[in-house]
Amino acid sequence: MIGWDAIAAIGSIGNAAVVLVGGAIALYQLGETRRAAQFDATQRMIDRLLARDFNRAVLFVINELPNKMRDAEYASELATSRGWDVDPELHPELFVLVRLEETGIYLRRRLILADALLDFDAILILQSWEHLRAVVDLMRKSHRNPHVWSNAEFLYNRARSARRLPPHA
Repeated sequence: MIGWDAIAAIGSIGNAAVVLVGGAIALYQLGETRRAAQFDATQRMIDRLLARDFNRAVLFVINELPNKMRDAEYASELATSRGWDVDPELHPELFVLVRLEETGIYLRRRLILADALLDFDAILILQSWEHLRAVVDLMRKSHRNPHVWSNAEFLYNRARSARRLPPHA
C-alpha cells in the first residue's frame, strides 16, 4: 500500500510538470507575440521605404546627386549641416539618409525582421548608400565624427551580407 507521503510526492511532481508545461507555453506565446510585433513593424518600414516622397528622394540621389556634389556651394551646405537643419526639398539626400538611419536603428535593435526587410529592399538600400557615400564621407569629415550615419551604414552592410556580397572596403 502506498502511503500518504508517496501520494503527496507524486502530486507535487505532477504539479511541477503542469507549471513547467504552462511556463513553456507562455514563453512560446511571448515569442509569437514579439514576432507578430516585429512583422507589423517590418511592414510599416517597408511601406515607408516605398512611399512616394521617399521614392522621389531616392531617384534624386541616384540620378542627380553626383552632379549636385560637384557644386561647391551645395557640398558646403552639407558639410555644415547636421542633417536635420536643412530643407529636405533642397537636400533630398538627407531625407534618404534619415530614413536609412532609422531603418538601421530598428534592424540593429532587432525591432524589425531583418530577413524579410532585406529580401524586399536590399537592392534599394545598396544603391542608395553607394550613391550617398560621398555625402556621408563629407559629413563625417566636417563633423570630425566617424559615426555619423553609422546605423545607415550598418543597414548597408547587412544588405551586402544578405546579397552575399563581400564586405565594403
